[in-house]
Amino acid sequence: MKRRHLIELEDQPWFPAPVRRYLTDVLAFAGNVARFPYAAFVPRLRAALQATGEREILDLCSGSGGPLPTLLAMLRDDGGPPITGRATDLHPRWSPAARARAEAAGVTVEDRPIDATDVPPDLPGFRLICNGFHHLPPPLARAVLADAVRQRRGIAVLEVTERSAPALAVMATSPLMALAMTPFIRPFEWQRLALTYAVPAVPLTVLFDGLVSCLRIYSPDDLRDLLAGVPDADTFAWQIERLPVAGTPVRLTTLIGVPR
Repeated sequence: MKRRHLIELEDQPWFPAPVRRYLTDVLAFAGNVARFPYAAFVPRLRAALQATGEREILDLCSGSGGPLPTLLAMLRDDGGPPITGRATDLHPRWSPAARARAEAAGVTVEDRPIDATDVPPDLPGFRLICNGFHHLPPPLARAVLADAVRQRRGIAVLEVTERSAPALAVMATSPLMALAMTPFIRPFEWQRLALTYAVPAVPLTVLFDGLVSCLRIYSPDDLRDLLAGVPDADTFAWQIERLPVAGTPVRLTTLIGVPR
């Protein structure tokens, strides 16, 4: 496995809480601005939901939010059965902005800590990890997949980037995204503006963590290596792909598994 588990600032316990909060607000906002990045993934997710008969998505490693509201809207608009969503995390830190956005989209926010390697049986649903799988070192990443197999729950992993030079080049522009989007994030907070413009802690962290995230992404070969160590993985059908994002040089990295 060529991937290296480098340090992201957001993951560190000493990282300032206000900067982490506004960073995750920016990322959650950015993840729901447009639908086109997920156009190739949603039909595959819909097919997996139909194969398992699930009508709820259990979003794991949600952090303070992600693209789940947009994915649910796209699933609802394609004419299939209505799908609900539940957001969970081992360390839930839901800011008012992220919670409001999720609940407005019909997402149930789970406030108790949920370990993706040992999901409680009272939380059913098709499991999804959006832009969070790269935060897990290989033993934990493998354990997440193993728990889904053990409990016979379909699972999908979505990363909106990849480990490549084009992805790094695009990520290098991410501070501009933070600067452009911050004024539109609600609720409005003066401290958010201060940590974005006066002291640019948020855009600089977006840049650093974004570049590290690209380097931490599990490639398709890495994902296959992980599955090779999952007991009974052959009882699932696995689909591992890099999917295009229209108009960009970046590809999504995806894994979908459903019980045979």
